[in-house]
Amino acid sequence: MLTPTKQKVLKFINTYTDKKGYSPTLEEIRNGLRLNSISTIHQHIKELENSGHLNKKSKLHRSIEIPKHEGMIKISLLGTISAGEPIEAVQEREIIAVPKSKVDGAGEVYALRVQGDSMIDEGVNDGDTILIRKQNTAENGQKVVALLNGYEATLKTFYKENGRIRLQPANKNYQPIIIKNKQDISIQGILFDIIKSGEVNEPSTSINSLTKKKSEKTDPYFEALGFTLYQGDCLDILKQIPEESVDMIFADPPYNLSNGGFSVHAGRMVSVNKGGWDKSKGFKDDYEFHHKWLEACRRVLKPEGTLWLSGTYHSIYQCGHALQALDFHILNDISWFKPNASPNLSCRFFTASHETLIWARKEKKSKHFFNYNLMKNGDWIEDSIKKPGLQMRSVWSIHPPQKWEKTFGKHPTQKPIALLKRVLLSSTKPDAIILDPFTGSSTTGIAAKIIGKRKFIGIDMDKSYLDLSIKRLGELKQS
Repeated sequence: MLTPTKQKVLKFINTYTDKKGYSPTLEEIRNGLRLNSISTIHQHIKELENSGHLNKKSKLHRSIEIPKHEGMIKISLLGTISAGEPIEAVQEREIIAVPKSKVDGAGEVYALRVQGDSMIDEGVNDGDTILIRKQNTAENGQKVVALLNGYEATLKTFYKENGRIRLQPANKNYQPIIIKNKQDISIQGILFDIIKSGEVNEPSTSINSLTKKKSEKTDPYFEALGFTLYQGDCLDILKQIPEESVDMIFADPPYNLSNGGFSVHAGRMVSVNKGGWDKSKGFKDDYEFHHKWLEACRRVLKPEGTLWLSGTYHSIYQCGHALQALDFHILNDISWFKPNASPNLSCRFFTASHETLIWARKEKKSKHFFNYNLMKNGDWIEDSIKKPGLQMRSVWSIHPPQKWEKTFGKHPTQKPIALLKRVLLSSTKPDAIILDPFTGSSTTGIAAKIIGKRKFIGIDMDKSYLDLSIKRLGELKQS
């Protein structure tokens, strides 16, 4: 947006030119607006010229010209691109209008909004909108949109040298990204123009205005008998769910532990990598992600609603801190003990044999539901720790998912149905609406259907896991 003073300067020049037939001098602008000095006016004129709102021919007394409005063309704004550390590539498609002259002859193009400052020395600043020509090759020195490892996107200058690729930032505070394996990078396009963030103005006064079209509401990927699945980023989907409409949320967010290591399962060496979605982006970015999705969940929870959060030591402490920062009231931390946990290959620390579940209430003073009698007196034969007739304690012994739970395939962090049944029975009443923002293969929803009289909403970005969820639901219907 233009500052109020610049808007006044531009309006004065427009009005004066329309009335007189020629442009005002700097002295006339200063007098008309009662500003302090010619140098102040000169600075405003220079900045308006840089942003494309006017033209000025040097050394001429009345040299200011207002550009004629040109035709606009609509292109897709696909979301945010990192000009800093790579971020997860998520498309949030909108439509914007840009001057036709900017894209004439450029071929297939799209736009991205810049986040970060790693390219400031090339004139690309945080908040700018960049125009990208779609192509999958690049020459040395070109500024490229690069997709790393299939899921992280970044904006850098491209160089191919000595059998490797260097993605060079234009800010001395950032290190270049070196790609040694050509399979780890995919060029998505070349930057060919920039629309500065300061150029965006009201349509009536700015020829470079970006006019956005609101994203359409996402339709369910699947919906049947109180079992609803959405494909997309949970931050986007949660925005369209009514405020204070959900009774309970179970969330199993990324653990951020896919680091190229190995573990042992069933006597075999297996990779711990679960996918790009599970890779850490650094402490600050990981924490901000947890804070954002928890804040979105808080909005849709009823005042008396509760939230369950599952994780390992890689992520649970960040999540717990974010919960407290958002004024959730923590009720319990549950240790889920896994009797047949994978062994510790390094033999340098204790074998990890549990995960932590945090149970929290939205409002400290609200009265939440807890099925105390069932937890105390229920039949929990799968749990070797729980003693009949005694209070349910905060350590639960439950085996990981059984073979029959993975008939159609499995999710890397799939939870056992027995665990989710206990969670749901302890903290929800019949007719409750239950939401899982990282639904995966939807064990939360399957447990809700087995218990009955509960509605389920699941969100996931991966279509294959949503399809797996549907198959599991179909199997449940047949049985």
